[in-house]
Amino acid sequence: MHLYALNRGILMTPFHNMALISPETTQADVDFHTKVFREAVKSLFGN
Repeated sequence: MHLYALNRGILMTPFHNMALISPETTQADVDFHTKVFREAVKSLFGN
């Protein structure tokens, strides 16, 4: 999951699976994270 996200420009904390969100994070950034996470889950389950 970490490598999948990292290859798409999202850095997750190594042990807690948390996204670190700064005050500069935009709604578009959050939407992109959601899109990448959804794609990762789909690729894992073959949907």
